[in-house]
Amino acid sequence: MSELHFDFRDVFRAGRYGFSSKKLTVHLLGLALAYLIYEVFVYISLLIVGGSALKDFWNEYALIPVCPIVDYELKPVTVGAMWLGLLVFFVIFFSTSTMVSKITIQQLRGDSFFSMKEAALFLKKRWKAVFGAFIGIIIVLVLCMLGPIVVGLLGKIPWAGKVIVTLSSLLMPFAFFLGLLMVYLLVILSVSLLFVPAVVAAADTDTFETIYQHFSIVWNQPWRIVVYEFLLVGLKLICIPVWIISSLLGLSLVMLPIRYLLPEDMILFMGNANKWLGKLMDEIPALPLLRDLGVFDTIAPSTAASTQLSAFDTFFVALTSVFITLSLLFVAGLILAYLFSIASVGNTIIYVILRRRCDGENLLEADEEDDSFPDDEAPQEKEASEESVEKKPDA
Repeated sequence: MSELHFDFRDVFRAGRYGFSSKKLTVHLLGLALAYLIYEVFVYISLLIVGGSALKDFWNEYALIPVCPIVDYELKPVTVGAMWLGLLVFFVIFFSTSTMVSKITIQQLRGDSFFSMKEAALFLKKRWKAVFGAFIGIIIVLVLCMLGPIVVGLLGKIPWAGKVIVTLSSLLMPFAFFLGLLMVYLLVILSVSLLFVPAVVAAADTDTFETIYQHFSIVWNQPWRIVVYEFLLVGLKLICIPVWIISSLLGLSLVMLPIRYLLPEDMILFMGNANKWLGKLMDEIPALPLLRDLGVFDTIAPSTAASTQLSAFDTFFVALTSVFITLSLLFVAGLILAYLFSIASVGNTIIYVILRRRCDGENLLEADEEDDSFPDDEAPQEKEASEESVEKKPDA
């Protein structure tokens, strides 16, 4: 079992614990699945729109995910597909975060061999608590808002509406406290976006207990939540740039021989990849060191250099460009996976500290009967032993 200080010093362990092959793999697989589903939804919607919508979108954004919040003059069906894709990302992200939090808490308890399969089985057992907590808090918030909404609707009734609004104004002091409750619920909802996976993984709670734990930590340790989350953000600002630079330099060193031995081909590879990534690579050569290496230098694939290639060479240039594009997407996903891993690990550690500060309970010493398995998927050895006891003849 890891020896924690149960104070701010433990937050800085998130950078080291987050840099784990299992945790990075879980988040990377989740990101890949969410990205694939999002792109499929978007391009199916563009096919439904018809016309030149798909071609125009591809020429502008290609494989880069587009945020539906910004006005891109897209059709409602495409915007709806984007929101649906974001909902899928929300579900997948909190599922993988729960798995990473479970791996983290088991690691802190001394079980460094807790596998991704066991984490997936735990998620299968407790996914209702994860998403039920969000739904439960939102339902309570909506119920609190029903009163003012009903009064507003009744106020639109001719003649009687004015009287109803006037009478309801007598209850304004009570409405004030209702407003404070809604503000508190909004705070709880915001905090739940950080700690729901950690609470479920560390304390093995159901939906009601998960919601209660959020009320408890917000009410008893609000300043620690703010301070520790700021420390976690600062840790991300240190670790992620270092990881980005290391990843890009590593990729550059691998491709450097090709860049100098086959310079024209390399520029064509990167030019195609840049086009398919929505010209996102135009910013990479501006970074220090990478500018001098020249690996990410690009030109438009339609220049004279590309037209001089034979059909045979053009095919292999396109195929190589596809592999390089996938490699760049993999590196980008790995960078985001480390960011998410730090967040999952950091919030798990923070919750363990807050729980110790709130009620003195050390979650690292909690007794668990191997709750990684759902109730209907317990190890067969346990079932066999129970059957042998039942069938044992009387002496």
